[in-house]
Order: sequence, then structure tokens, then C-alpha cells
Amino acid sequence: MNLKARRKSGSINHNLDSIEVVLYTDNQDMDSVVHTIELVSGVNVTHGGGGQAGEYLHYKANERDADADGIIDYSNVMMELVQEAQGTSIIKVKCQAIIKADADAFKAVMDAWVERREVALGLGENFTEETPTPPATLITELTTGEITLEWSEDTFV
Repeated sequence: MNLKARRKSGSINHNLDSIEVVLYTDNQDMDSVVHTIELVSGVNVTHGGGGQAGEYLHYKANERDADADGIIDYSNVMMELVQEAQGTSIIKVKCQAIIKADADAFKAVMDAWVERREVALGLGENFTEETPTPPATLITELTTGEITLEWSEDTFV
């Protein structure tokens, strides 16, 4: 998988920028993808209507973006960014992606655990098996290169 981003719209004379984010998934269906920005340097920047740098937001909605099978195409996302003051900001876009096949496999493990627990408790037995922990590889974290945003005032000449 790979994540890339580019500035699609914005102006040096305004604090708003739109960033197009493209996720290359190697034709794997995604269960979930959330995005954030990392402020590398400069003026603070928010995303998605007020999300702070480091705050992950889900930019897609099931009711709007899912196909008939419930699969959401996460290959392209538009992020609205706002610089909080005039100046220059350098950011990176980050995402946490979960491949649907991996999520389904972990769900099957959890469902089996719940079933064993319910049977044991239904029989009045003590159930001491610990809850399964998601594998460390369930979430893939990706980061783009740096994007420079600038907001300043033009001078009268």
C-alpha cells in the first residue's frame, strides 16, 4: 500500500486549502481508513472541519460511499485544511488502514471466543480464557511526503 497527497485548491491569500489524498491499496478491499495530518512545522492547521493534527477522522460515510456489498472505496479522499494564522505550515497526511480480509479474520476469532464463553457460562463453568488481542499488523499506518501551505497578505503597490 502507498499514500500520496497533493494540494488541489487554495491560495496564498487565504487560509483554506483542499488536499487530494490517494490511497493505493493493491486492489485490496478496505474495512476502514481514517486520516489525519501531522504538523511538521509552522502555523497550526486543522482538518475536516476542526480536527487537530494527530486527530484521526473518517472522511467517508457508509450511507453515502458504500457500494451494494457495503465496501467503501477509500482510494480518493478530499481533506479541507485551515491554517489558524498567517504564515507557512509544513504538513504530512497520515492514514490508518485496515484491510477487510484481515478485519474479517479477526472478527471470526472474536466470534469463536464469544461462542466458547457463552457455552461455558451457560453450563455454569468458569471461563478464564483472555479476550483475543488484535494482531499488531491489523492496522497499517502510512504517511505522505511534506506539503507546504502558505497564507499571507498581498501588499499594495
